[in-house]
Amino acid sequence: MDKRAFIKKASLVTVLASFGLTLESCSSDDEPTPGNTSKTTIDLNTSPFSSLKSPGGWVLHPTQKILLVNVGGTISAFSSVCTHEGCSTDWSFSGEFLCGCHGSRFDTSGNVTNGPASRPLSRISVTRDGDTLTLG
Repeated sequence: MDKRAFIKKASLVTVLASFGLTLESCSSDDEPTPGNTSKTTIDLNTSPFSSLKSPGGWVLHPTQKILLVNVGGTISAFSSVCTHEGCSTDWSFSGEFLCGCHGSRFDTSGNVTNGPASRPLSRISVTRDGDTLTLG
């Protein structure tokens, strides 16, 4: 990288930091996604995951980019990386997932119900053994 390119990138990072913003990758090698072999185990008796024991309960995983929801007793998991522009931490749920960055909505199967996103959320496999979930 030449000096000019370095100064441009350093300036951009400085400006973003002054507004409290960061550059965030759209994916991570350690998040369980289709095709990734890493596994995540969740105990439904611990907070915040205990809300998943009840139908309608949902969680944005606190350390991984994963949305979880209980629909009629079946727990589903999806990547929380929005397919519009990659936002991953600003989510709410009221019968469907709402990405707070640009307003995209997704149903409990991960399908887009309202854009600007045009692709569904990536599904993550879930195996349940009692109160233990294995994702990935």
